[in-house]
Amino acid sequence: MTKRVVLLEEGTAEMKGLIGSKGAGLAALLQAGWPVPAGFIVTKEGCRGFCTRLAHLSTEGAQEINSAIQHLEKQSGKCFGDSLEPLLLSVRSSETCSRDMASHALLHVGLNDVTVEGLARQTNDRPYALNCYRMLLEDYGQLVHDIPYALFEEKWGDISILDEAKLEFAIAEYKHLIEERGHYPFPQDVQLQLKEAMRVVSESQRVLRANSQQELLRKSSHFSEETQGAAVLIQVMVNGERGEHSGIGTVYSRHPGTGERGMTGDYISSAISGGSNEGLDRLRRGDPKLYGLLQDACSDLESRTKEVQEIQFVVNSGTLYLVEISQTRLTSQATLRSTVDLVDEGVLTKEDAILRIQPFHVKEMLQASSTLSPELQLLLEWADEMKGLTILSNVDHPKDAMKARLFGAEGIGLCRTEQLLLSASRFPFVQKMILADSEAERKRGLERLLPMQQADFEQLFESMDGYPVTIRLLDPPLHELLPDIERLREQREQWSLRNGEEENTAEVQELDRVIRRVLELHEQYPLLGQRDCRLGTVFPEVYDMQLEAIFRAAVKGIRQGLWVRPEIMIPLVGHANELQDMRELVDHVADQVLGEEKRHCLYRVGARIEVPRAALTAAQIARHADFFSFGTDDLTQMTFGYSRHNTEKSSLHFAEQQRLLPSNPFQVLDIDGVGQLVEMALVQGRVRKPHLKAGICGENAADLASIAFCHRIGLDYVSCLPEQVPLARIAAAQAAILAQKQDHYKNRQGRNISTIA
Repeated sequence: MTKRVVLLEEGTAEMKGLIGSKGAGLAALLQAGWPVPAGFIVTKEGCRGFCTRLAHLSTEGAQEINSAIQHLEKQSGKCFGDSLEPLLLSVRSSETCSRDMASHALLHVGLNDVTVEGLARQTNDRPYALNCYRMLLEDYGQLVHDIPYALFEEKWGDISILDEAKLEFAIAEYKHLIEERGHYPFPQDVQLQLKEAMRVVSESQRVLRANSQQELLRKSSHFSEETQGAAVLIQVMVNGERGEHSGIGTVYSRHPGTGERGMTGDYISSAISGGSNEGLDRLRRGDPKLYGLLQDACSDLESRTKEVQEIQFVVNSGTLYLVEISQTRLTSQATLRSTVDLVDEGVLTKEDAILRIQPFHVKEMLQASSTLSPELQLLLEWADEMKGLTILSNVDHPKDAMKARLFGAEGIGLCRTEQLLLSASRFPFVQKMILADSEAERKRGLERLLPMQQADFEQLFESMDGYPVTIRLLDPPLHELLPDIERLREQREQWSLRNGEEENTAEVQELDRVIRRVLELHEQYPLLGQRDCRLGTVFPEVYDMQLEAIFRAAVKGIRQGLWVRPEIMIPLVGHANELQDMRELVDHVADQVLGEEKRHCLYRVGARIEVPRAALTAAQIARHADFFSFGTDDLTQMTFGYSRHNTEKSSLHFAEQQRLLPSNPFQVLDIDGVGQLVEMALVQGRVRKPHLKAGICGENAADLASIAFCHRIGLDYVSCLPEQVPLARIAAAQAAILAQKQDHYKNRQGRNISTIA
């Protein structure tokens, strides 16, 4: 039989999945002897069934809820809906909200035009009772009918003065507003109030009104998100807003902003006029025993939950009640510090600590500082002990290599040499070399570029002493190296208009030659034309120069005592013959330049696998490769037929919105398609060469799911941007931990099956 209603005293900490995390936590506190207001939980299943019936409870459900209310009436000595001794209830979600959700509640459920007078007699304070009714109407109107709080506040005016006549007028105005905007009057039937409160709390999480004294009992955020079928927690209202020794507050087991150890929080005493917040100082001075109880509750809850806890409490005539507990929403800084401290205190294991770090924690910490905090540095060291993947970095400039090492990169997985050559100071030389009519002219241009490239590689080898430096030879499509033909023609026309028939000057002859040369090199479909290793076939001198620069830099580094590990990547390989030819070129230049130092320079030559054919013929390509680097940007582009440069335009954006694609494949690796090509190529390559090194480098390389996939299929490394390296180190450790847990579970299941057999 499905359980629909659970009394708090019947609940346990293990029933979180049934009664929600807050209900389970309060139940555990109650069993441990902590003072918790009496209550019950309408379970997820009960609420789900309730919501699908459009707020019409089944007979059995209604009976279970009525029985639970009767139980509360017996415990409190009050009666729900009674005119003399009315029982009032708080109704709130029993789920702990995520970072981008807000919890909300309806308090004082059970007040109406009659019971409000009973509360006035109970408390001997009619303005207080009327104000509770006013707040119920306001919250009910906002949560049930989406009436903005501003409309209520317009009718209320100055909220600091609790004048009976003014309160009565506000109540009448609020009821009229609810009926006008919600099309139904505020229910005087307390049972209907309760059903509506349950429905709205279960259906969605919404942002509550700010600046309320009750805000301490129901924290809100600036985010909202809808969830259905949440368990609902219903408790006896405890009065902390009246009396000499009463008040309401919130404490945290550690500081939510910094993560510093020790209880912190707020407390508003009802004895202070205006309800000013003195923090916990007044409570510590006035009632040290009660303050000590709160400290004990924080310690007890942390040891039980292994989480930093938020406790919302009420002091009623000197008696403490814990009315709500939840996991504290921490800043990223506080999350990292508290996580490290909980490991130090023996509450968490290092593995548990790594698993609770989320990408936004790392990103926010790096946005706040360009260096790693001590806590993040320690967590990353733990992650390095657990991860299986090596984390490398993509660099466009030698200074990027220094940043990558600072963030813990274990080498360079992709140096994009075109970014070095196509800088403003060097591009004119590159363009002049490309437009040269003869090999001799091209070589003269390359002689100017050679020392520049060599200096770049010297800096990279120095920054990565002992770590691999993967250098991709010149990669851009040919058209990116050529001047714009239309602009050249425009210049030629303007020259003719200015100078008439004087067209035999050296200037105009050179302009005509450049136009002719650009037209000769023009391609109809440049992205599928002379680019990458094919560009090296048309202009072999370019790759000659780059290889000479690499090996010259290597020789210099070796003679300075550095451990140089160059890994030369041949881009956009589509056929094994292309790699074979390029490998012969690399070996030839290495022999010429390295000389005796060749024995100290154990360079590698690898293929950039970024076209589908290369993935499908990986076994043939592996014969000539020391490593595979999967360029997932281009591989995604060519597999999908999308341009990665147009991901922000309407076509791909539309596909995501219409759920044609689950996510942008240039941000999250398409495991079913592109991932299958990667895995297939890896298997083929390692059939040919069992110890073939392989990894990926692309914009989607630092995504958590992508890294988990790389770990699962057995890649050696992931290469990402320098600022993504810390995140990738954490993600790689998480992938290893989760894989180990899954293997352990499978082995245990296997043993159980064997035992049964």
